[in-house]
Amino acid sequence: RLPPILITGETGTGKGLVARIIHKGSSRSKAEFVELNGAAIPEHLLESELFGYERGAFTGATQSKPGLLQVAHRGTLFLDEVALLPPALQAKLLKVLEDGVVRRLGSTRGEPADISVISATNEDLSASIRSRRFREDLYHRLAAITLSIPPLRERGDDITLLAEQALARACARFSGPAKQLSAEALSAIRTYRWPGNVRELNSVIERAVLLCPTSVIPFAALGIGAT
Repeated sequence: RLPPILITGETGTGKGLVARIIHKGSSRSKAEFVELNGAAIPEHLLESELFGYERGAFTGATQSKPGLLQVAHRGTLFLDEVALLPPALQAKLLKVLEDGVVRRLGSTRGEPADISVISATNEDLSASIRSRRFREDLYHRLAAITLSIPPLRERGDDITLLAEQALARACARFSGPAKQLSAEALSAIRTYRWPGNVRELNSVIERAVLLCPTSVIPFAALGIGAT
């Protein structure tokens, strides 16, 4: 099992992609990669989604359902936006990680939860700990190894490589002819600040591929500033 890994970086830098690459390169690559996004699920549903529930545990629970902790058994659980987990859920998650046992809502027995955990956040968890929004003991449990993903504006020549990869993917996805970026477009891509990071870069390239009628994509087709 991999040690717990915390991936930090701005929104859109590719933290989820890094997590998947780590999983695929691990001894658990043939098992499940299960993702929980703390920002995508309403707070009142997070506990049942993570821990699962037994039939009759609450109104509307007409049948038992395993939680993501059980689904990820012997695989990898990716906790995206982990800083947004509510405090009560943080305490319960910590106990599961320490004991290796999960108990569904409404159940009296525990079941094994042998999971590798990768977490990600765009927040400063040290500040969250100081303000008591995030448990320090859970942080230490999640951050045996910390990886920091730099923003796209600090990636140097990687920007050109990522743009060309995005261009090839977009051309293949939309079944169109191969296209290339003009020298002016490449220069603009290298100097633009990319506030939305890799996610913004992929969106800009896809839009240019779809809307530009020529095989060479000019700077104007990107729709971004030069600096």
